[in-house]
Amino acid sequence: MELPEGTLPVYRAERTAKHHRGLVRKQAGVTYDQAKARGIVEQSIRKEAAAKNRPADLINIALEKVVEAGLELRGSRPSTRWPRKSVPR
Repeated sequence: MELPEGTLPVYRAERTAKHHRGLVRKQAGVTYDQAKARGIVEQSIRKEAAAKNRPADLINIALEKVVEAGLELRGSRPSTRWPRKSVPR
């Protein structure tokens, strides 16, 4: 589409955004199952913690296992999670 890097979609309706996320998941062949992803992360970190003690290594292994399972990683949405700074008038 030749859009500049960092270009984000703007939706007027959350329903449209939800529908588009579903289409992208289908095209990418991933599913959205946060409970399953958390279980995989917990299990892999507990297993690898016996041999590795660097948090970055444990996180990378856990992320790899979630991706191998075909699960979507939850993205952050700063515009809805973080308070906006007020602009002085």
